Amino acid sequence: MRVEIFTHRNCVECNLLMEWLEEKGYLHKVKLIDTELYPFLAFERGVISTPSVFVNGKLLFAGVIDYDELERLFKGENVVLEVSKDELVAKFMEGIVNSFAATAYLYVNKDFEAILSQKDFVYAVTGLALSPNAEDLYNYLRNYTLKTKDELFEKWKDRMKRVIATNFVRELYWLYGDKVPIEKAKSLYPLEVLYHWVQVRGGAVGRVGLRIHRLTETDVLERVKEVYDYLMENYDVLWEKVIKEQREIEAKEWKVRREIEV
Repeated sequence: MRVEIFTHRNCVECNLLMEWLEEKGYLHKVKLIDTELYPFLAFERGVISTPSVFVNGKLLFAGVIDYDELERLFKGENVVLEVSKDELVAKFMEGIVNSFAATAYLYVNKDFEAILSQKDFVYAVTGLALSPNAEDLYNYLRNYTLKTKDELFEKWKDRMKRVIATNFVRELYWLYGDKVPIEKAKSLYPLEVLYHWVQVRGGAVGRVGLRIHRLTETDVLERVKEVYDYLMENYDVLWEKVIKEQREIEAKEWKVRREIEV
C-alpha cells in the first residue's frame, strides 16, 4: 500500500497526524510531501486542505482524518464505509470549514457549484471515497446543496467568519512571530486589506481561480466587513488561541520536509 500525505508545517491537524503515525509505528511507511516545498504538485493532485492523505493514488482524507479507518487501511483491511444521507451535508460543510481555501472562496463568492466540482475533495471529506454508493450519494448531495444553498450558507456563516478571522491572525503570527497590537493591526490592515486578502487566499494560484470583487460590490464588501468586525471584537481571544497552538507546533519541530521523486 502506497500512502502519501500532503502536509504543512504550521498545520495543527498535520501535527496531530504526525503524532499518531509515530505512536502507531506507521511514520516510516508513508511519504510526506511538504506543500510549502511542492505547492504545484499539491495543486496538480487537487489538494486544497491539509493534511490530505492519498492511498494508492486516491484521495481518501482531506483536512479531518478518521484514525480508525486509516489504521484499518494500514492493517491491509478492505474498508467500506456506509454513508447516510442524513449526515452527508454536515460532513460536506465540515470539510469546507476545515479547508481555509474552500471557506474563503465560498464565503466571498457564495459559489457551492465550484466546490462541488472538486469531486475528489468532496468524496474525501464526506467519506464517499470509501463508499460503494458514492456516485448516487454525490448526486443527492449536489442537488440538495444547490437547492438549499442560501439557507446552508446562512447556517454556516458564523463558523466561516471564525475560520477566516482565525487564519488572518495565524498569518500575522507567522509574519511577525508574536502578537500584533490591535491599534497597529487597525492601522496596517484596514478593511480594504482584509477584503483583498480573503479574495486572493480563496483558492487562487496567480490569476488562476482569482475572482476579484470591486469595493463597489456592496454585498460582498458587507460580508467581509462582518469578518473584520468579528476579528476586532474577538482580537485578544483569537490571538491567545493562535499563539498557544503555534508555539506547541514549534516546540515539536516535526521533520516533514522529505525529498520526493517528481
